[in-house]
Amino acid sequence: MPKKRLAVIAEEYDVPFEEAFKIAIDRLPPDEVTGKGKLTWIGEDGQLILEKSMLINEITPKNYKGKVISECPNPRYNYVQCKELRKRIPVLIPARNRGKMLGKLITFEAIEDKNGASYRYIRV
Repeated sequence: MPKKRLAVIAEEYDVPFEEAFKIAIDRLPPDEVTGKGKLTWIGEDGQLILEKSMLINEITPKNYKGKVISECPNPRYNYVQCKELRKRIPVLIPARNRGKMLGKLITFEAIEDKNGASYRYIRV
C-alpha cells in the first residue's frame, strides 16, 4: 500500500479534512505524515492507524515510535527511547516478544488515565 493523500482518506470516511488533519497530527508518529495543508501524505503504517482513528475517534490512543534500548527489571517491559517525548519509557511487551526486541524500532501507544500515562507495544 503506497502513500496516500490525507484529503482522499478523509473523503473515504466522510470526515471533514480539518478534522482528519487534526487526528493525523495528534495520533500519528511524525515520520508518517509528510507535506503541508491539503497536500499532506500519509505513509502505510499511518494509514492503518488512521483507519482505526476515523472509525472510533474517542478511544484511539496516541501512537509513537521509538527504539528499544534495554530490558526492564520487570520482564514484561522494555525501555524505549522516544525522540518525540524526549525520554526513556517503559513499554509493555507481549510475552512472545520478550528478549527479542532489543535494538528494534517499534510503534507503541500511550494510554492515559487519572493516574498518568502507560505505554504498550502495538504491532503494525
